[in-house]
Amino acid sequence: MATPSPISPSIRARIIHGALVFGIVMFWVLAWAIRDRSLPAEALPERPVLYIALALVSATLFGAAAFTTGRLPAPGRGASEDAWWQANLGRVVVAWVLVEAPTLLGIVAYTLTRDFRTLLAPFIGLLLFANYHPRRLTDR
Repeated sequence: MATPSPISPSIRARIIHGALVFGIVMFWVLAWAIRDRSLPAEALPERPVLYIALALVSATLFGAAAFTTGRLPAPGRGASEDAWWQANLGRVVVAWVLVEAPTLLGIVAYTLTRDFRTLLAPFIGLLLFANYHPRRLTDR
């Protein structure tokens, strides 16, 4: 009986990236499905602290993700994609988590308030996930 070959690091990166994006989309679908159970934004008192806090947290974490991915080394000449992922998968996952946190916070804030201003963070987060796609990170 032959032993199964391990999953390559580049495939692992694609699986992790896809799982994170899928989790965000499923959470968004759930928030959309239960939106009728939350208070409408018009019924809530004006909450500038919520918007300012969400904006500050999002900007800080998105900036940290950009800083982290900006410091990733470019793939070396002749080096395989799997070798690059073997060396950098941990740092890339940290950057993805830094993008996912404010994205989910924005979805939670939308679920609680039904205020579309809070969907700016998830929108930016999904754009950053597209920008930090595994193929884009190794094709620099």
